[in-house]
This record gives sequence, C-alpha cells and structure tokens, in this order.
Amino acid sequence: MQQDETPDNVVLGVFDDPGEADAFAEAIQDEFPGHVIIEQFPIGYKYTDGSARYSDFS
Repeated sequence: MQQDETPDNVVLGVFDDPGEADAFAEAIQDEFPGHVIIEQFPIGYKYTDGSARYSDFS
C-alpha cells in the first residue's frame, strides 16, 4: 500500500492479506484523501513482472 499525494509515493504498509490492507487503507484514508493506493505483487516480485491493482480508495 502506498500514497500518491507526494512525488516519492511513500509506502504505508505491506500486507499478506487483501482484507487487512483494505481495513488499514480505510483507517488511514483521511490522512491522504484520494491518495491511498493498494497494489498486489506476487512474492518474488520484480518490476519487470508487472502488477495487478485490486483496490484503490479515492
């Protein structure tokens, strides 16, 4: 999970369960209104492997 409010896209957390990520994003979304992004990366992720976004709190 990261925020895209600032140019460096600070990582807010890393989760192994999408439900936990969604709950945390909902809890902190007021700190970064419209800027909390959740993306899913498989273990062993390399930037050349691509990614799949499964949730975006806007």
